[in-house]
Amino acid sequence: HWRYGQGITSAAGLVSQWDDDTGLGHHLVQATGTNQPTLEADGSITFDGTDNFMATAAFAIAQPYTSYSLMRQITWSAGDRILDGVGGVANTPSIRQTTAGASPDLTLNAGADVGPLQTLAVNVYGVLYAVVNGASSILGANTSTAITGDAGASGLTGITLGCTSAGAAFSNIQYKEHILFSAAHDAATRDRVIRYLSQVGQLGL
Repeated sequence: HWRYGQGITSAAGLVSQWDDDTGLGHHLVQATGTNQPTLEADGSITFDGTDNFMATAAFAIAQPYTSYSLMRQITWSAGDRILDGVGGVANTPSIRQTTAGASPDLTLNAGADVGPLQTLAVNVYGVLYAVVNGASSILGANTSTAITGDAGASGLTGITLGCTSAGAAFSNIQYKEHILFSAAHDAATRDRVIRYLSQVGQLGL
């Protein structure tokens, strides 16, 4: 759990670490100054879409799992990664900006595509969530109707925010909070987490 405005190490407005609040030690880090995202005055973290990213050390979570991101896409560019694994592993689960339909499409992929999701507008904060669970995978935003399908069977290798696990396709995004659960959340549980993040982000959902 990477919490809004908490556990952030920064210098000169650049973020070098965002602590995992669970105590498990899966901190998001970026040691290279030019690759560090910006800490905004409100406690959010902005990735510039050019070279900014943060990543955990490698850790494994098999499917199913559920992730939630309280974030916004400042800009949209086909192929850019919102979220990925680590280590450049093939088919590591990711959420990416795609051109499967009309922009701003988003697609979940853990070996196969689920999407496109078109309900999270550019430059508007929302809760982007994914249940990565093989043929029963789900990609959704806020309380709108989600996309379901087969995302493939790959497990999580860690977390990279802002680009691919191999350090490419940088996205221009702004994060407030991210939560990862090693379980497939049902609709009622997803609703509770979305409502919590809505309160954190003052989304009014």
